[in-house]
Amino acid sequence: MVADSASLVDCSKVYVKNDAYGGAGAFAAVAMKKGDLVERGIVRRLPVDGNKSPYVFTWSEDQTIWASGSGCSVFYNSSIDGTENTEMKRFFEEDRFEIYAMCDIEKDQELTHLYKSMEWRECFADLKKIRDEKNSSAEVVETTLKAPKTVTDADSLIECSKLYLKVDAYGGTGAFASVPIKKGDLVEKGIVRRLPVDGNKCPYVFTWSEDKTIWASGSGCSVFYNASLDGKENTEMKRFFEEDRFEIFALRDIAKDEEVTHLYKSIEWRDCFSDLKKIRDETVAKRVGGA
Repeated sequence: MVADSASLVDCSKVYVKNDAYGGAGAFAAVAMKKGDLVERGIVRRLPVDGNKSPYVFTWSEDQTIWASGSGCSVFYNSSIDGTENTEMKRFFEEDRFEIYAMCDIEKDQELTHLYKSMEWRECFADLKKIRDEKNSSAEVVETTLKAPKTVTDADSLIECSKLYLKVDAYGGTGAFASVPIKKGDLVEKGIVRRLPVDGNKCPYVFTWSEDKTIWASGSGCSVFYNASLDGKENTEMKRFFEEDRFEIFALRDIAKDEEVTHLYKSIEWRDCFSDLKKIRDETVAKRVGGA
């Protein structure tokens, strides 16, 4: 078993809900002081062009590598008037990040940061235009003096408090139960970002359509569950394609600190899972032969 004191992900001070523009935004679940750690997490590097997809982070100094983050990190909206209240520190070599408060933040206040790549990424052209128009207008003076809009409904679209992430026995990352979970209980819920990536070649995305042509990256801890290769998976994901959300439930009782796994159904046909499929088939054959 693994202790949860050193989880690679902590987004307990943040919740996500629908914002004023019909999208999703990150909000403060508690009041925070300037300099406080707002969220920490890890990333998955993805073979996607971030010049065309806004839902990934720039993940190299030469701006050629892209990644999707854990927790609530990819749901922070951009500030376009200089009032951003968080800043991300990126550790490229370790594939991890830390987000800090740039000022005191009130409970239920929206969390924003500056999209530095707004200056050059094609996918942010519209945002840059809005930002530039604001900056060229006298109205920007009024905007920067107004208090940010607050939202009081903390029914977050993302809930992963029953889990923690840490390095697994194979040197990768795995999800573990931070509390005992009963059969049928909700393990985690969240939302996804659809990405222009080929999931036949990239293992770090979910199949997100019945015809297996759309792919998405999930919030929270969802993309870090390892596959069960011996038929002993303890969770199952319910996908709501039209709503871009998911719910993960326990298939049996799960002990505290037990690894949380699920069945990769697409192991049967995705090229990126061919090695896993081979291990699974060999494991099944040995079990059957020894029965």
